[in-house]
Amino acid sequence: MVAGVTVAGRPGGAQPAHAARVFVAGYYVHDDPLAATTLQAFGDHLAWTITTNLVISDTTGTLRGEHDARVMTLARQRGISVHFRVSNLTDWEFNREVAHAVLTHPEARARAIADIAATADEYGYDGVNIDLERVPPEDREALTGFTRDLTATLRAKGKMVSIAVPGKTTDDLTDPSSGAFDLEALGAIVDRIVLMAYDEHWDSGPPGPVASLPWVEAVVRYAVSQVSPDKLLLGVAFYGYDWPARGTGEGVSMREAMRRGTEAGAELQWDPIALVPFFRVGPRTIYFENARSLAHKLEVQANAGLAGIAPWRLGHELPEVWAEIGRTPAAQRP
Repeated sequence: MVAGVTVAGRPGGAQPAHAARVFVAGYYVHDDPLAATTLQAFGDHLAWTITTNLVISDTTGTLRGEHDARVMTLARQRGISVHFRVSNLTDWEFNREVAHAVLTHPEARARAIADIAATADEYGYDGVNIDLERVPPEDREALTGFTRDLTATLRAKGKMVSIAVPGKTTDDLTDPSSGAFDLEALGAIVDRIVLMAYDEHWDSGPPGPVASLPWVEAVVRYAVSQVSPDKLLLGVAFYGYDWPARGTGEGVSMREAMRRGTEAGAELQWDPIALVPFFRVGPRTIYFENARSLAHKLEVQANAGLAGIAPWRLGHELPEVWAEIGRTPAAQRP
């Protein structure tokens, strides 16, 4: 693997003199006790943690949720920057109507920006991660405009802004998941883009790799054609899916996938094209990620000169994942 690129710090902030491991921005789900375990045991691998307990869940644009002081304390003790995600989740589903309202209704848009800025200030967050999903393709310009206005507001307060974008290999303006995301325009605005290079296959589709290596490579090739590589964080999956013969699959962590396979005495197999593990238990098929498959993604990240990786999510991984990350040359921490 080749050395990672240097990562710029917070606007106006100084870079530390020491080099760190590969830049890792890990998502933290506050109701998962294993996330805290990861932060305590492997926090020295993290540059950022991104909390997920604040959402815009209705069309007023109001930011709701509770600040998690424990995460802030754990992270600060380990020198980790703390950012918070802003999503349009309603009952664990990304709400298209909420996204549309926040982006296009002046009052909701102003409320969202004001609430996000006030929260960042009040609790001393280092930055904000925009994670609006299922955005209607016709709201493409509105999404870019909202991102521009929010970034200007937060930069004035010395905060960083990142945005999570769906993995895509071409720019289909009609695609219901990715058509709203103008990578070139967004890349010119924000500090970082989290490239969600996962869910190539998902729970309601047929069984298959969450992130096959050829698909991840194609996603990265398109992204770097639109955005400077040193602004891109490669989103990597710490999970997989367990599909029945018919019907909807179930999301499983790396840990849970391995537990199910071990208990069933299943033979762990390796997809030689996708470069990911899988196994079968009776009529069920389980594809997931592990340290070996992650090593290939880390190589893609390094070879493409991307700023680092952004795992979804902390606590879902097997411990050996961190040993693999620790072997990867690094950018400096901001």
